[in-house]
Amino acid sequence: MSEQQTSTFVRFIKFGIVGGSGVFVNLGIYALLTRVFGLGDELTGRYVSYALSVEISIITNFILNDIWTFSDRGRENSLPVRFVRFHVVSFLGALINWGIFAVLNWLLESGRIVLIGDVALLGKSFNVDDLVAGCIGIIGAMMWNFFANLLWTWKETS
Repeated sequence: MSEQQTSTFVRFIKFGIVGGSGVFVNLGIYALLTRVFGLGDELTGRYVSYALSVEISIITNFILNDIWTFSDRGRENSLPVRFVRFHVVSFLGALINWGIFAVLNWLLESGRIVLIGDVALLGKSFNVDDLVAGCIGIIGAMMWNFFANLLWTWKETS
């Protein structure tokens, strides 16, 4: 394996670790806002809380990726430019995630596909196809996010 391939692989692993931490930030902030500060009592409060928690996770993911995953790249662009680009990529990634999830759920509901079906847990049977569809959407979005950020947000200097 060449040095460039190894570097891309290592970056991908780092990117995945940062993304995983973003899930905890997202859900942690959401839980804090809705459970501790009581913003989850009404639907609007939950939507606002979730939007805020997603934004905070995007900010923390950007910071971690900028100082760790891509610390040696993309410095010809200013920090605000990299930040805006990261947001654009993240927004498109969210659309990809939702699109894959929506299409798979439509196919599931129409009976055209079965991903896994029912899983038995603690003596009960649960259908997990929607969760699998969500995971497939996340994987699709992650691939987009990584390569778009690699090639645009933190583009390698010449």
